[in-house]
Amino acid sequence: MTTTTLTQGRTVRTIQPLQGKARFERAMWLFMRYSGLALVFLALSHFWVQHLLIGTHAITTAQTVVFWGAQGQPITLGNVLFRLYYAVMLVLAVGHGINGVRQVAYDYFGHRPAIYKGLMAVVTTIAALISLGGLVALALGAQASSEVAMR
Repeated sequence: MTTTTLTQGRTVRTIQPLQGKARFERAMWLFMRYSGLALVFLALSHFWVQHLLIGTHAITTAQTVVFWGAQGQPITLGNVLFRLYYAVMLVLAVGHGINGVRQVAYDYFGHRPAIYKGLMAVVTTIAALISLGGLVALALGAQASSEVAMR
């Protein structure tokens, strides 16, 4: 926002749209708020389903295979919703975490751009590999778990 005094006693303020880095930082600030709120509900509903609805005594490998759907078996709507739910939680949690690390890294290494960019490249690569592994596991089903459950 810029302030200009045209005549004595009269100030005119003009608001300039966010551009460049300011727009990105605002988007990331909003993402942190909304993803954090969504993650609270996702985590609480996960806790409710796993601990209250199913019960911790009933959580077994076989029960997980029922939720995930065994690889090679027909996929039900429940399997799709389960996988979608956990995919959304995974993507939001990783994105929320990376953005938090980005902000902390900038606080400590913002004055050293080379170290900051290198650190963010490493963190982003690790997070992408973890996310990709999780999404592949959700997409393929529970092949390894079904073999263990059959024994």
